[in-house]
Amino acid sequence: MTETSQPQLSREAVDIALWQMSFPELDAAARSVLKEFDPDSNAQGVGNKAAGDGSLLPDLGPLSKFGSWESVGSTIVHRAVTLSGFNPGSEKFDPVAWSIFLQKFSTIPFFLTYTFDNRDASISKTSLKKAVDAVADLVQNIMTPENFQGIVTTIQKIGQLALENEGRKQKNSNQQVGVLSRHQSTLYLGAVRTALEMEYKSGKGYEQLNQSIYVYRGYGVLDFEKCKRHADTLLKWDGQDVDDWEKDTASAPMPPNDSPAWNQ
Repeated sequence: MTETSQPQLSREAVDIALWQMSFPELDAAARSVLKEFDPDSNAQGVGNKAAGDGSLLPDLGPLSKFGSWESVGSTIVHRAVTLSGFNPGSEKFDPVAWSIFLQKFSTIPFFLTYTFDNRDASISKTSLKKAVDAVADLVQNIMTPENFQGIVTTIQKIGQLALENEGRKQKNSNQQVGVLSRHQSTLYLGAVRTALEMEYKSGKGYEQLNQSIYVYRGYGVLDFEKCKRHADTLLKWDGQDVDDWEKDTASAPMPPNDSPAWNQ
């Protein structure tokens, strides 16, 4: 493990402690805005996928209890989930937890770098390919094309969940794909988000409307040495094995939606 000065260790410890602080109570203005929000017309769909190219990562050292760097990564993401009150296994959409989780995720103090952008895409009832394409060019930077097909399957599972989740005649389906990728001896932790307007058709379930969608895409690069330096902190957190992280979503048991619209 690389030698690190005591002042740097202290600064890092402060950063980690600050990241773990709870968000303040909502003020009157925020509570007023939330009163206008209709939770019944919104639903949530989350799917997680881990992939790897078989490349080597450093020795775990003091983190050997985790068994793999992937499980270190999933534990860190799980900590962001816990701090934000976000529930990937629920179809109920909580706009506050949804927003706070992304803030926590994008500022994880164990990232070397964090890269993000936003994309627009147009989709229709007969064509969803552009929605997948909007994800592809950034996410394929951090995994092989073969592994990206696993992400597509995860998107299709979320799509199937959205079709079956009954509620209002119209709803917004707020969707997130979590990505954990070992690629070229680097470990990436990513999140992709979008929202779809959907309409319920009796006997058919929900279908997406013709629309333009906004896609958020971001990923961080895990700092292995910093994780080792603060192993005592990570080992105190509620660990989540990477396999459990993949399964801990409402969409995980769903079959992939098989609409031909994904290919058009």
